[in-house]
Amino acid sequence: MNKKMRLKRSRFAQSVGITAILSSSMLFVASPSFSETIALDASQHSPLPVDITPMFISLGFDDNLDVDGMTWTLAFLNSRKNPQGADAFANAPLSASFFMHCNPARTDEHVLQLWRNAKTAGHDIGNHTETHPDDKVNWNPLDNWMTAEAWQEEITRCNALLLASEEKGGIGLESVSGFRAPFLTYNENTLSAIAANKITYDVSFPAGITPEHDGTNNYWPHTLHDGSKEHDLAVNGGWKPPVSEQPSLWEVPLHTLIVPPDAELEKYGLAYSLRDKIASRVPWFDAVSGKGDNFDWNLYSEPAWGAAGLNEDDVVAIYKYNLDLRLSGNKAPLVLGLHSGFYGYVNGQEHFGMPETTVENRRRVLERFTDYALSKSSVRFVNHKQLIDWMKAPEALVVCPSEEWDVYETYQTGDTVTYNGEKYKASWWTTQQMPGLYDNSPWSLIDACSPSS
Repeated sequence: MNKKMRLKRSRFAQSVGITAILSSSMLFVASPSFSETIALDASQHSPLPVDITPMFISLGFDDNLDVDGMTWTLAFLNSRKNPQGADAFANAPLSASFFMHCNPARTDEHVLQLWRNAKTAGHDIGNHTETHPDDKVNWNPLDNWMTAEAWQEEITRCNALLLASEEKGGIGLESVSGFRAPFLTYNENTLSAIAANKITYDVSFPAGITPEHDGTNNYWPHTLHDGSKEHDLAVNGGWKPPVSEQPSLWEVPLHTLIVPPDAELEKYGLAYSLRDKIASRVPWFDAVSGKGDNFDWNLYSEPAWGAAGLNEDDVVAIYKYNLDLRLSGNKAPLVLGLHSGFYGYVNGQEHFGMPETTVENRRRVLERFTDYALSKSSVRFVNHKQLIDWMKAPEALVVCPSEEWDVYETYQTGDTVTYNGEKYKASWWTTQQMPGLYDNSPWSLIDACSPSS
């Protein structure tokens, strides 16, 4: 790490210290009503300096009832590994989150076994309700038909299947950490049922809709102990109901995806205005900000249904652009909403209502984007639970040194150098202490590291 970068990190540490005095946005504090709960305000800053922060990508797949799609998805994730490094996620097969629609799976042993396979492979298994209800009356998100008891039953019954032992026909989970609301429709009854079932994170709230968020400065995961600013914007806009603060619940932001502007399209292999294409099909799309829906259904499906109906190259360009925005900014995690069923055939046939892609096209989107992402040394594919766990106890990337040790230089904890052909990392502040000279040195040998970006 060079001298300029060390000075930047020092200024970052000073600014964090000042922020900690003035605000709790960077602090982990005990919530007064939940003694074991961590409270973390929504923040546009990583818990660590950006240069040693992993670039997390977290895929979340909904429903997971189609054997061919689920089979392909699990094989695809296992076929690739994170880039090399010394951190816990380096060199590991890609991990993802799966939100299960439980009722249809109860009588389908093939599906249940695939869910068990996902658990065995270390993926995160979450709750997507028992029957996938749409709790809106006449499409009005502020008019709900489900009672508090109905929401409780939806989540409790699905949890029961996921937690039941394999011998009793379940998946055999020890706990269920995550939840996504069907159609992203939720209200106070939903959140009360989540809390009653001891679910610890949600991926349903609006994210990325704050006007100043531009893909380089989006929110990191945070707790809902003080509510959600972006949910409040949606309440003011009339498309979400008010909800109370949730001190025990984390939110993994599923940000809007920003469509590349015309000036960037050549870089991503497109010769036409993608924003104009989407604006001609989706009346509410804002072609100025370029902010659009995140889920694959909204990207691929028929424009007559309110979706964009995009092709393979379009979606690859959108995914790549949003990753590049984050890498050039605060490295807020790129969380993508997906459906494993879209990556498999339905009884050997193509899906209806996806006019510009086939199953093979959509598979290639994930393959092309993932290979592009894995070419970036700081990228780590993790599941949502792993992301929350990292937020509670952040682990820095060990970045490969780019400079020789200098006797006149002062080094901070985590700085790396080369000396006599070996790589070293400073375990604490040090100056004028030669690497590898004696036991209990401030310098430790590096066995593995992440190449500098």
